Amino acid sequence: MAVVIRWISAIMAVLLGLPTLLGAVFQSLTKLGYDERPVAAISENFLEGNAEFIDEAKSEYWSAGYARRVLTPDDIDETRYFLGGFLKFPAQEATGVVDDLCVRAVVLDDNSGRGAAAFAWIDGVGFMNADIKEIREKLADITGKGKLISIDVGSTHSHSAIDTQGLWGNIPKSGRNQDYIDSIISKTADAIREAYNSREKGMLYYSSKACPELFHDGRAPYSLDEKIHLFRFVPDASGKKEIYIANFGGHPINLGWSNTELSGDFPYYIEQAVTSKKNADFIFVQGAIGGAIHNNMGVENGIPEELTSFEKMKEYSLIVADVLYELAESGKAVEPILNVAHAQVDFEVNNFIFLLAERAGLCNVTAFKEDGKIYLTTEIGYVEIGKNIKIIEAPGEILPELVYGGFFSADESYNGTEYPHAALNTYFAESDEILVFGLCNDAVGYIVPDNDYSASNEEGHYEETVSTGSYSASAFSMAFEKLIKAWR
Repeated sequence: MAVVIRWISAIMAVLLGLPTLLGAVFQSLTKLGYDERPVAAISENFLEGNAEFIDEAKSEYWSAGYARRVLTPDDIDETRYFLGGFLKFPAQEATGVVDDLCVRAVVLDDNSGRGAAAFAWIDGVGFMNADIKEIREKLADITGKGKLISIDVGSTHSHSAIDTQGLWGNIPKSGRNQDYIDSIISKTADAIREAYNSREKGMLYYSSKACPELFHDGRAPYSLDEKIHLFRFVPDASGKKEIYIANFGGHPINLGWSNTELSGDFPYYIEQAVTSKKNADFIFVQGAIGGAIHNNMGVENGIPEELTSFEKMKEYSLIVADVLYELAESGKAVEPILNVAHAQVDFEVNNFIFLLAERAGLCNVTAFKEDGKIYLTTEIGYVEIGKNIKIIEAPGEILPELVYGGFFSADESYNGTEYPHAALNTYFAESDEILVFGLCNDAVGYIVPDNDYSASNEEGHYEETVSTGSYSASAFSMAFEKLIKAWR
């Protein structure tokens, strides 16, 4: 009976939404009905970061604070929630809870007097920039010079979490539950505020390890960051918890296509291992996962083949936790230097599917028209921690070759051209550690190199269907080049 009800509900949603859908198709094809570019050059609740960068530490210690909130709704048995990440019809509805969805926040301060930076990652497939700006609005009283000069909010990209974008409902009905979004906004702001107010003095350590056996790249030309990165904060005061900040790229899709229960996937189980064995707080920051970067849960990693996908994911989480314990012992002290810069960037939207979703109001994003083209404004960021740790913040699932190199040549690419910009790693020294904080401050889909972009949806080009369009990579590359040249 439940299946029948789901089908009837989905069909009714389509029928009732036909006028909206047809209107969206008309506007997407004709480009009518779009407002012109907003007059304001800098949008409200956009934070530019530090007014100036420093090259030498102004203090002998770091300060850091941590907080965590559970996002799992209490009314999961009474309210319809859609899972985000797998496009199905009827849309996948949540039927239970495997483990809690959470938001985890950490605030870092180099005690230079310029201000602190907040980083919060939400268990969800993606969180939109307009919603993130509402989080910043709730923190306006602790934002500004000498306070929080940066508030970065990202998504773990769990495909077993509640739809936080709106793309995974019974289209053309949005999958967003606004009450749930409001709850995330409130709880994330609360977590950041607690982390800010609970800062403790201490030392920050960093280490990384190449673990190619733990990752799988699903799209040629097979360029990826094979490292697991760990920041470990050790407070001076006895009895205070350490903070583990882990960063690597991997799609949390491991409960599978047919799953209907909520789960934070591997970030939750890595956290469980770390908190139980090390009595430390934990936050996972998603990396560069474009090109379908997956976790490799094969037998070569000691994971029995006969296990279920869920059991394999738990085993994989323990393997990663062991790597983190190793990294915690080998970390080197990081000088208290924290530099943060953000920039707004316009992405041209020429992917019809994205245009349709925006016009139908599925997600909280508003495009505008200029010179006959459609654009949306998003954010990019650049962070320096210490003297040689460089972090690129991407507002979606960036293909790793844009950062680490390895582009298709003109002969190899889909469009028969060279990618017209340098890989972002060329802006740094060979001794620099280059990290990516992905799905940071927005969720605009895959960022695919222009020369290998195809709207055909043929094999090997799935990512383009969930992308703003064919020039998003160039827009990102040019904006980052301009941003980094302004500071370096």
